Amino acid sequence: MYKTLNSKLVLIFIVFIIAVMATVGIFLMNSIYEYYNSEFVDRLDDAFESTASDRISEALYYDDYPAKIKEVLLAYSSSFGFDNYRNFYILDSGANLLASSDENASSVALTENLLSAMNGKTAKHQPYGTKFLDYAINFQSADHSCIIYIKDDLTEMQSLSFVLFSIIIKSLIVGLVIAVIMAFFLAKAITSPIKNITRGTKEIASGDYSRRLVSRSRDEIGALTRGFNKMAEVIENNLDAVSDEREKLNNIVNCLQAGVAAFDVKGAVIHLNPSLLKMLSLPEKSEPSFSEFTALLGLNEVTMKRLKKEKRLHIAEHTLSDIKTRELTVSIDFSVFAYENGTKTGFIAVIQDITEGALLEKSRREFIANVSHELRTPLTSIKGATETVLDDDDMPLSFRKRFLGIVINESDRMTRIVKDLLVLSRLDNRRMTWSPDTFDIGETLDRMCEALQTEAHTHSHELTYDCAATGALPLYGDKERIEQVVANIIGNAIKYTPDGGKIQVKLLPHLQGKKTYEITVSDNGIGIPKEDIEHLFERFYRVDKSRSTGAGGTGLGLSIAKEIVDAHNGTISVESVEGAGTTVRITLPADTRIGEESKPSGNMHA
Repeated sequence: MYKTLNSKLVLIFIVFIIAVMATVGIFLMNSIYEYYNSEFVDRLDDAFESTASDRISEALYYDDYPAKIKEVLLAYSSSFGFDNYRNFYILDSGANLLASSDENASSVALTENLLSAMNGKTAKHQPYGTKFLDYAINFQSADHSCIIYIKDDLTEMQSLSFVLFSIIIKSLIVGLVIAVIMAFFLAKAITSPIKNITRGTKEIASGDYSRRLVSRSRDEIGALTRGFNKMAEVIENNLDAVSDEREKLNNIVNCLQAGVAAFDVKGAVIHLNPSLLKMLSLPEKSEPSFSEFTALLGLNEVTMKRLKKEKRLHIAEHTLSDIKTRELTVSIDFSVFAYENGTKTGFIAVIQDITEGALLEKSRREFIANVSHELRTPLTSIKGATETVLDDDDMPLSFRKRFLGIVINESDRMTRIVKDLLVLSRLDNRRMTWSPDTFDIGETLDRMCEALQTEAHTHSHELTYDCAATGALPLYGDKERIEQVVANIIGNAIKYTPDGGKIQVKLLPHLQGKKTYEITVSDNGIGIPKEDIEHLFERFYRVDKSRSTGAGGTGLGLSIAKEIVDAHNGTISVESVEGAGTTVRITLPADTRIGEESKPSGNMHA
């Protein structure tokens, strides 16, 4: 019967009503008793503090003082509240009855208050739960003494309590009927949405995550309903997210350049990404076993035993030579994956093609060789010229100056090489000291072109500067380094353009979106072969090494220029047609923010 929430709520409501009514009844009964008790004592205190007390004291001087005191008490009966339920008794000091308002009384039982009065005290203590109320006061004079004892049998209070109890019982019955009706409807109002939530929960448990409940209330049930709908929405979204993440993960794994292969604990393939298939030249739907896979990689059984023992195996460098006649250098990582309890579930292999890294290492070695060569060449020239001068004491002064000039030129060349290498080293290691500031790029280019006019005239070149805008053109960056880039490019154009050529420097501001500047340096020289353009920014690369060496080039200028432009968040590119000329194009944002986190507020400097 009481297994359902509905019946439990009804029962709880009924018990609650009964408990409340019982508590109220007990409280009212006790309140009545306390009030009657207090009224009894207070009324008698007030009465005895009136003139009645004086008259009683006067009556003690008479020989028939009991009758006199009785007359006084009867005269003040209204003040004392004497009636059929409240009587007075006049006693001597030994508690013997002398007179009474109760004609049927022959004696008085000794009570605590009466005993106290016999000792000369006024006693009015009313113990809780007593069946009557009493009050005893001792009066004394020179001739006589007596005790006035007043007793109330509580009949009146009991009658009142009975009436009140009857009212409480009737109220309880009516309240129970109302409580049952209200409890029924209340329980139904509470349990109905709970039943709906239960049904919704079962539907979600069955896989219907689109289930939503209608919420019509704003109470806790309504909050629970809305919480259920939110939970269902979150679960649905999470499942969609999990599905999306799974799809993303598959896409990521499939898009990885590294080859990824997963196998279960029995060695059956779980997943092979396209990069691995391509890397190993396997058919699209290949499903090699783990042993076949390791055999394809050329790994021996000893290597696999290490994997099973260590649960992780890293092969830093491994050569695959039988892959469609091409040789690959790869790194291989094997891992055992398991559940939280440690149960092994399979293997995963990640294969990375490090052939490019190997090529980079080769490039590094070549770079070191180039540096050695570039330094060795001027050192050889310096040594040869010096030895020639030292070995010939009779050498004419003109020849001596010629050889010493070679020493100075080659020393300068070495200095330039070392200086450029130091700049590149600082750029590579992010240790370059930048001095960013705001300056006018248009004015700077104009001044640089004027300064280079002398060098251009020595080759009969026409060097021009054209700016597509007027007014100040502020650029925030390292002015000195940007000047270095532009000077290097213009210098190359002057050096490698046949005499009588035209060199044009242009500045074009772009104001759409983020403001940028485009700097172009064009010449009508011999141009650069197409196959050399992509290598121009490589270190020590020269299109014509003999020509470059004769012109004083180190093959590092364009490399440095690119690093500086990249540091300013810009771009640099070369366009050239062999026999027609070359154009170098540089783009720089107006606010490069190099060396700082925020845009500076300094003034513009020329």
